Amino acid sequence: MEYEEAKKKVQSIKTADNYFVIEMDYGTKAVLPYKDGLQFLAAMNNAELLKDPYKEKHSIGPWDRNKFKTSIMSRHEYEQFKIAALLRVSVEELKEYAEAA
Repeated sequence: MEYEEAKKKVQSIKTADNYFVIEMDYGTKAVLPYKDGLQFLAAMNNAELLKDPYKEKHSIGPWDRNKFKTSIMSRHEYEQFKIAALLRVSVEELKEYAEAA
């Protein structure tokens, strides 16, 4: 394959959008399309924290930015999780199967 041919092939590949992962607490993560994740963060810019404990004083104060963590998930990784769920196997088992194929 020549350089120009390889260049055209690479440039013709349409990239798939990534995903935005929001970890609420251990084991609870929301997965959003990347653009929606950015909108979520923009909306949280003006958020405040409501505390309403049972039989105690209620309050509204500043949002604790450490209440959740964010990360990026590639389209490939997203697809691996979805395929693994459909096949009822772990992502690690799926990767082993894909390498063997």
